[in-house]
Amino acid sequence: MVKREPVELKLREQVVLKLRELILGGELAAGQRVAEIPISERLGVSRTPVRQALTVLAQEGLLSAAGKRGYVVHAFSAKDITDAIEVRGILEGAAARIATETGISEELRQALEVCIAEGEVIAMKDHYGMADDVRWVEVNGRFHKLIVEASANIALISALALNDKLPFASATAVLGGDTPSRIIARKHHEVVRRAHAEHKKIVEALCSRQGARVESLMQEHARLAEANVTLFRST
Repeated sequence: MVKREPVELKLREQVVLKLRELILGGELAAGQRVAEIPISERLGVSRTPVRQALTVLAQEGLLSAAGKRGYVVHAFSAKDITDAIEVRGILEGAAARIATETGISEELRQALEVCIAEGEVIAMKDHYGMADDVRWVEVNGRFHKLIVEASANIALISALALNDKLPFASATAVLGGDTPSRIIARKHHEVVRRAHAEHKKIVEALCSRQGARVESLMQEHARLAEANVTLFRST
């Protein structure tokens, strides 16, 4: 059964997606102040999901707190994004290898298969939009979290949590959904489909206890995030 999210959570995630794109595209420039009221008016939503979204983006390293005046957009370069995604791939690859060598439980296998089933519904749709991205963020994030936690390596898990605070490093830092360009939307949908296909290969390698292969797959998989960022950065 496909998990349904509360309306409030969906709205917050839609705001998060839109603000990520505005920051990456430079419409919200480095050093620019970002406050609830102007953003809520710009996006046509209430202040509550905006407030929640700003907190999420601050945790991702895209915004820095500016006291009662709200937030300012954090400065970062393309290299900063690439470096952070590369580190995530290395750490997640190590986590997957450790989990594979230890042997995954039946409970974990079933949980990953649920992610695959839900991802299939999302990725293989004929028409893909922001609502689908909101669902993909949750499924993709859950998939990665399951594998990382299966390593049971506290140091590795902590290192990933720290890396997730860098811009666009986290597996949940998805871009997409609301773009006026049909070409960009189509290419983004293709990236999601590729990501889903790679999820299938990763689960297969995990279940087959192919440690070296799953480590390599996870590292390669992380690079899709870089491809998606590059796609939206060029718009």
